[in-house]
Amino acid sequence: MRAPAPFRAPVPAGRRPVVPPAVTLPPAFEALYALHGARYLGYALAHVAEPAASRVLGEAMGEVAIRWADIVRRPNPAACAWTVVSARIRARSGGSGLDPADLTPGLFERVGLRHPALEYDAFVLHDVLGYSVEETAEAMGAEVSRVRYALLAGRGPGRPERVARGPAGRLPAAARNTPHE
Repeated sequence: MRAPAPFRAPVPAGRRPVVPPAVTLPPAFEALYALHGARYLGYALAHVAEPAASRVLGEAMGEVAIRWADIVRRPNPAACAWTVVSARIRARSGGSGLDPADLTPGLFERVGLRHPALEYDAFVLHDVLGYSVEETAEAMGAEVSRVRYALLAGRGPGRPERVARGPAGRLPAAARNTPHE
């Protein structure tokens, strides 16, 4: 027995079917994603489990692609891209991940931190995901000294030096999605 042929809607005479145009991304955008894609995915996985993490990262990278012409005109395109990606991931995590606003109310103000997102992002990339300070700075488009300062300032008195972490090249498993490990 033969399988039935797939249904194809008839095309009216004189009309060709509409074919979406092929999208070619700029080589610099592709390079940015090739360089940082694994770190971005790890950051997304720290907030939500798969398949939502890949979907949220896709949305974030889509936003970066839409804004690409403006991003590459900035003095630090990697920092601009990180800002878009990290903000989108935190916003789309639905509060299920670690969010600076969910931490002890007033903590950042009491400690005197002016950039809670910087400290939070550095903490997630470095302490949770296990990237080196240099790799963390590269992903965030920040200077190494600024990331070091953010990590020290974010620890404050009474915070442990480091949480348990896996090898730097390995993405966290879905079980590591909880902030109380």
